[in-house]
Amino acid sequence: MIAGRYSLPDRKRISRLLLAGIVIFAANLWAGSGANRRGAAASRNLPSIVFVQAPRISSVTGAERFPEGSRIMLLTPGANDKSPRILTEEFFTAADPQIDFTATRILFAAQKTRGDRWQVWEMNVDGSGARQITKCEGDCVRPAYLPADEIAFTSESVQSGHRRSSLEVSGLDGSNVHAITFGPGDWWLETVLRDGRIVASANTPLTDAGAAGASRLLYTLRPDGTGLDSLRCEHSVKAIRGEAGELEDGSIIFTESTGALMVVKRGALHEERIGTPGSSYRSPNALQGEAIVVARKAAPAQRYELSIISRDGSRETRKIYGDLKLESIEPVAVAARPVPKKFWSNLIPNSPTGYFISLDASNSMDKAERAAPVRRVRVIEQRNSGEAVLGEAVVEADGSFYVQVPANEAVRFVLLDEQGKVIREERSWIWTRPGEQRGCTGCHGDKALAPENRWPMVLRRQDPPTKLNGSAGGGQTAESHGH
Repeated sequence: MIAGRYSLPDRKRISRLLLAGIVIFAANLWAGSGANRRGAAASRNLPSIVFVQAPRISSVTGAERFPEGSRIMLLTPGANDKSPRILTEEFFTAADPQIDFTATRILFAAQKTRGDRWQVWEMNVDGSGARQITKCEGDCVRPAYLPADEIAFTSESVQSGHRRSSLEVSGLDGSNVHAITFGPGDWWLETVLRDGRIVASANTPLTDAGAAGASRLLYTLRPDGTGLDSLRCEHSVKAIRGEAGELEDGSIIFTESTGALMVVKRGALHEERIGTPGSSYRSPNALQGEAIVVARKAAPAQRYELSIISRDGSRETRKIYGDLKLESIEPVAVAARPVPKKFWSNLIPNSPTGYFISLDASNSMDKAERAAPVRRVRVIEQRNSGEAVLGEAVVEADGSFYVQVPANEAVRFVLLDEQGKVIREERSWIWTRPGEQRGCTGCHGDKALAPENRWPMVLRRQDPPTKLNGSAGGGQTAESHGH
């Protein structure tokens, strides 16, 4: 007997095939849903991210970055509502978010209303409880948390028609505000390292803003303003370096003015480029593990979007958020992190002087092949009335010298030969803090080489440091020499 086109054995065989197909389809569906769940779980495992949205970003790097206002947003990956939430609705402009060590509060800079001075504020991670910390007469931006309930930030003001910036430190309650930079350079706070040092960007050489095409380097210093040094001597390539952050392995990641994403690996002498060629990057920060969260745009006409890349830039970039009408920049993960080491300052607050000790003034990577021996060092101080010679000191046969200079004042050094002619001249201005003993291996020595293990002659003599005649006031105007 035939039922339809198939016999009973045929129908049984088809039923078995259909059942097998259903089982395979269900298995695939389960596997697919499992993959989706794993993807969703991976998204949920990512920390929340605070970032800045703005209609337009000005080319100006200071307080005038957001001429049409900006706001701080909270993005929660894996949430049912994928739209980020506004945290700063009551502010005309808000930017520079930093997460505290417990991941419960956000430090940021803001203008309450258009035209206000930028001040440093703090709020809870949900946007509640906003309170003003600073009362700056100028603009205060780029804050960062320090240990022991302190913060550091960039203070901007207009002096003699030129906008200048310096670094300051205060208590988390706004008390005890004090400067930690004392020379020109247009300082811009970048980040605080786990070892307790502050990373800042500034002009190179450390002078007032120079001509177009001038470079900016990354520098490190301690929270009391001592120990100023360049992170790496990258003088060979002119670039404006900034937006620096520290990764979990100790590498320093930052951007250059071309939009390039750069990294200096721990122990490396030079920077290297990572990321996708042709992309423009801003504000990179550690996310989790080797992952980096960064603002990226693939073409000039596009808006900045939030993306995740690996530390070496070898993995595919993953976009996590973007808005066709707004720039999305300055992403920071809402995650607890170790408290940086606390530097216990050994400054002598009432001391009017500091000290410079050079192991070998002739040690320089850019000295002439047959340069004359260095016999004296002239110290020049920067004053409101111009440059003034503080005095000169003898340089020992091994190149060492030891001088006392006014504390918290910008100075620079000029190396002289036997006849008093200039051999080389420092262009950067540097300083000492009260009672600080500043030591250096030489004038622009090679950071890749350790200094010779010897006791310098200037200390073997057991003489006190040379007290420069101009350090007590007065001084004579110095002729400016090129370098």
